[in-house]
Amino acid sequence: MHRRDFAKNLLYEALALPVAYHPLLWLTRTRMVGSREMVCDAMAAETVAGRENYARSLLRLASLLVHGTPARTLHAIGIFDANIFERRVMNLTEKYVELRGVRRLATVVACVVLGLGTCASALALRMNVSTPVAQSETPSASSKTVRVSGNVMAGNILTKVQPVYPQEAKDAGIQGTVVLRAVIGKDGEFRALQIVSGPEELKKAAWAAVKQWTYKPYLLNGEPTEVETNIMVNFILNGSNAESAPQKL
Repeated sequence: MHRRDFAKNLLYEALALPVAYHPLLWLTRTRMVGSREMVCDAMAAETVAGRENYARSLLRLASLLVHGTPARTLHAIGIFDANIFERRVMNLTEKYVELRGVRRLATVVACVVLGLGTCASALALRMNVSTPVAQSETPSASSKTVRVSGNVMAGNILTKVQPVYPQEAKDAGIQGTVVLRAVIGKDGEFRALQIVSGPEELKKAAWAAVKQWTYKPYLLNGEPTEVETNIMVNFILNGSNAESAPQKL
């Protein structure tokens, strides 16, 4: 009555009429009734001889229900309003420890450190997550260069110059495959071209022809990317010129 709970409850019920069907409203109403009883308990405990004595009084009144003893004041203990009588008694008898001085400061500092540590860990995890590389590609020694198979890069060739079969190699019956390792820039031009293996008599002709090739820029996630690949140039004696065919190694 001192808190005018009856008038407030009447106002709450009137406001809740449009959504009276919603289960969330039922839960909210139950929580409000429980909170009201807890607040009333705290006010009553301050008026009488302390929280523990008030809790004992509530238990004595509640025992009247067990023994079937009629009492005109049972409604005053709030059992019929909220089904939280046990929690109310526990709340009244619970010991509260108030942190002061150094203990309060230490608790605040520990919470701040824990929060900063959590934020730092989340930020570090986010920074260390990299974009997955396509299955046909593997990172090379350089973090800005992507390893791509020769078969894939063969489809990006714009201009291709066939190597000239050296006459000395033809006369000597020399044929075989020259393998070159190439680094192709974002613009499709060679950044590096190195002979890896092959007959000595054929290496120069293969290198001289391949260095004139041009490529379409290789796109990774829609962006031009520098790539490293292998190029295989096949020299076959049954043709006037050598055949070249980039292959996957």
